[in-house]
Amino acid sequence: MNDRELQAFLVRPLMAVVSTIGVSGRPHSVPVWYRFADGRFTVWTDSSRRWVRNLQRSPEVSVVVAEHEAPFAAVVARGTAEIAVDRPGTANEIVRIVRRYLPEDEVEDYVEQWSELRTIVRINSLRIRSWARGF
Repeated sequence: MNDRELQAFLVRPLMAVVSTIGVSGRPHSVPVWYRFADGRFTVWTDSSRRWVRNLQRSPEVSVVVAEHEAPFAAVVARGTAEIAVDRPGTANEIVRIVRRYLPEDEVEDYVEQWSELRTIVRINSLRIRSWARGF
């Protein structure tokens, strides 16, 4: 994909799979909602989740976003993660992520339902590979 195609692909409300390095050294992967902007992925979560704890030990991470229908376009990114808990701007970032996946009239109730989740993980992409079609 060229840059325009990559941006068009990553603004679609597809799930991402984040993979971290577990305590045993084996991969640990989880599906997440995300937002991609300024060359990085942002994920809303809770700092007690295993994948976040893995990042606290080792910030290396990979992210995969893929279509589930032909032609099966995909993006694979590798980078390092930064974890921020309840910092200024957290609430705004949470809303930006949720808006990608839910209708506007459902966003506020959804965010309120998960109000204890106050962690933002930013994944700075060091390398992005993709294969696709034009958009």
